[in-house]
Amino acid sequence: MRNVQTLFLSGALVLGCMTPSPASGVAGEGSSGGDSASSITFRNRSRWDIHRINMSPVSQSTWGVDHLGSGILRAGQDFSLHNIPCNSYDLRLIDEDGDQCVLNNVNVCAENSGVTITNENLLRCEGWR
Repeated sequence: MRNVQTLFLSGALVLGCMTPSPASGVAGEGSSGGDSASSITFRNRSRWDIHRINMSPVSQSTWGVDHLGSGILRAGQDFSLHNIPCNSYDLRLIDEDGDQCVLNNVNVCAENSGVTITNENLLRCEGWR
């Protein structure tokens, strides 16, 4: 089981784009919600750079691949993933200090799903508020 501080968000989840959006989806992460595919955008509106983004269907107990690879989602930038199987996912963000923030049960089942990362969200996730 994943053991980190978690942050529950309602509504869309978006993180930003540091480079052109990849054309591929979440490799090896099957869909339980049908055949439709979605996109998710991460918008980093915090003052910290994000070094890793992992996604895992809620039904799995292990994390998927790091979608940033060797890239970094810098403060103020956006990052999009496309062709994601329609499903509910847990997302793990790791910032420049190695702090982890987990967003639970994010529904990625719409063309414009997204998450906005703010200073307040990251601090709350780390137990500061």
